[in-house]
Amino acid sequence: MANEKITGTGNRRQFVRTRVPAAESIASAVILVLVVVIGLVIYHKGKVFDPNLYAVRTDALKSTAAAVAGKSGTVREAAPAAAAEAPVTAAAKAAGGDEASPEGGAEGSTAAPKPAVKGEPMEIPLTGTKPMGDTEFYNSDNLYEKIDGRAPAYQSFNVQALRCRSFGINAAPGSYVDVYEYRFDNPVDAFGMFSQERDPKGQPLTIVADGYSGEMGYFYRQGAVYVQIIASDMKPETLAKAKSIADIRAKDLPADDTGLAGRRKLPADGMIADSVAYVPENAQGQSALKEVYQAKYKFDGAEIPFFVMVASADDAAKAWKSFQDFCGKFGTVENLPDVNGGKIFRAQVFGKWKVVYQRNGELGGAFDAADGDQARAFIEKYLRGVIK
Repeated sequence: MANEKITGTGNRRQFVRTRVPAAESIASAVILVLVVVIGLVIYHKGKVFDPNLYAVRTDALKSTAAAVAGKSGTVREAAPAAAAEAPVTAAAKAAGGDEASPEGGAEGSTAAPKPAVKGEPMEIPLTGTKPMGDTEFYNSDNLYEKIDGRAPAYQSFNVQALRCRSFGINAAPGSYVDVYEYRFDNPVDAFGMFSQERDPKGQPLTIVADGYSGEMGYFYRQGAVYVQIIASDMKPETLAKAKSIADIRAKDLPADDTGLAGRRKLPADGMIADSVAYVPENAQGQSALKEVYQAKYKFDGAEIPFFVMVASADDAAKAWKSFQDFCGKFGTVENLPDVNGGKIFRAQVFGKWKVVYQRNGELGGAFDAADGDQARAFIEKYLRGVIK
């Protein structure tokens, strides 16, 4: 009908473009090219390092050099005066800190990290080798820079410093030997770290009491120093120089065994090579057993783990009684006859045997043994002096 009102979109013509103007096509192409160019520029910037991006603008620091008004300014002016009144000794500098630091000891203050320890360059007079660089020095605080991941273990044994250097081998171009010398606060801690990293497959050394050789190096404890001498490869020339360096350093370092009395109590007869270990505290799960040395022994076809602690007579007696009470709570305990002045008890705890003795200032025994009679025989022979 002529007068009928048309609603919706039925009365609209659908617009369809049949031709794109040339100007619009050119603009689209230009935009597409720009996107590609920008992407390439961003990729290049991200791939190529530009040191200028991280350069320090010294002009931005000028404001910090100006005198500070008020209370902070008086602190800055007072510090040089305090430092002048308390001169630092050479020993304190060598230790990496001031004896009278104006900043130390204040409530809420934070001690600055110790500077890297400096010392004598490592010089090894060995024909056919030459240093490949300067001697490197590290202290406990920055040791991670050299041995990241292993530093916490060394710090737990109170490492004081690391001195290291690499030496090239003239007869084998490209080959070298790395020498690491970790200095600890005492021989006991040096032995503790050495025993913790000990390779059970290593071969014992004759040049020192505590040491072994591996496929590509030599590792030993001499005094308060833990030495690692590592060859870069297994060439005969490289390995020969590594051995010579190990001999030289073992002779040059002082042989100090202070605090290792317990280590000397371990018998040599039947000892399984490289089984010696040091437990600084809580040995056998006992708080009274500290600075304990232990090793494994071949005895009558069995393997007997053995430990020993040296202390005062009173402390050894108390620890022995405490250990006996502990075993009685979790197993069965039997008092054995004294042997050569030593009191002994035998206990079976969680299916394993312990035979523990105490004589004067010495406490020790077999532990985690499979056979109680064999463990007892081992301890009795030790106390009689048959096993030395």
